[in-house]
Amino acid sequence: MHRMDRSPAAPAPPRPGTTRFAPLRHYRLAYEAVDPPPAPDGSSADAATTVVLLHGLLAGRAEWAAARDALAAAGRRVLLPEARGHGASAGLADRRYAAADLAAEVVAVLDAAGVAAAHLVGHGLGGAAAFATAVRYPDRLRSLVLVEPDLPAVLDGDPDPALLSARNAARRSDRDAADAAYKGLTDRALDRYLDPRWGSGWRERLARPRLGAVRRHAASLAGTLDALDGLEVGAEDTAAVPVPTLVACRLEAPPLVRGTAARLAARLPGCRLVDLPAALSPEDPLGGPAGVALVDLLVGFVTEADGR
Repeated sequence: MHRMDRSPAAPAPPRPGTTRFAPLRHYRLAYEAVDPPPAPDGSSADAATTVVLLHGLLAGRAEWAAARDALAAAGRRVLLPEARGHGASAGLADRRYAAADLAAEVVAVLDAAGVAAAHLVGHGLGGAAAFATAVRYPDRLRSLVLVEPDLPAVLDGDPDPALLSARNAARRSDRDAADAAYKGLTDRALDRYLDPRWGSGWRERLARPRLGAVRRHAASLAGTLDALDGLEVGAEDTAAVPVPTLVACRLEAPPLVRGTAARLAARLPGCRLVDLPAALSPEDPLGGPAGVALVDLLVGFVTEADGR
């Protein structure tokens, strides 16, 4: 009787970490930390570089689940903060929230996790927070990836009248959404913010858990949209980013999103603009073919930036 050779079993995917909290002034920020599996050479996880994944507005850290698992399996430590007013992070009690706060929150999580510098990856709101961190705390970055970043200020004064008109229309709509959220008018706030992005009837297209999460996070629109509106993207800001940088955008993105990504990539030194092959859906923002392509892109980019 011949003994059958068996190939080694594939390593189990890394287990999600527990929720931790980073103190910042009078409130706390929630974040998840995931360590990579033990290396074959027995080296400690403490030697692994860290990737911070920042979620979009009205979303949460779960949108990065596939990237979290892939990056941890590739030997990286992964941190997934929850923006203020999202998940287990403290809510926004008022509208006093500025662009500098976006960066301060990222740094607070890095400090709490004992990380000197990390690869920052942000989607939407997370992209704006990552960019603000790169401008204000460049020494805390190893690389920067912006996925359809919510930085329409890059279009202020744009020579393309169509892009400038789209920028101004979005600003008016977002200001209306912030004002409605501040007054507690949840449905109006969500309609003003999401109709231009997802199209009318978006409620019917969302799964019930996703719709519930969107409604729970609606109050954060007041302060967050004000902060994004005040985030300037000047030539001196983009020139100050000293690390390898990548901007990713779906081919089917609305003109405002696509224009923002293209203009930003053109201004950032040595930046590449990468096209994602399919749409990012509201139901699963970083899922589907675009999400698969994005995960592969992130693993390759971080590996290249680390030089290994």
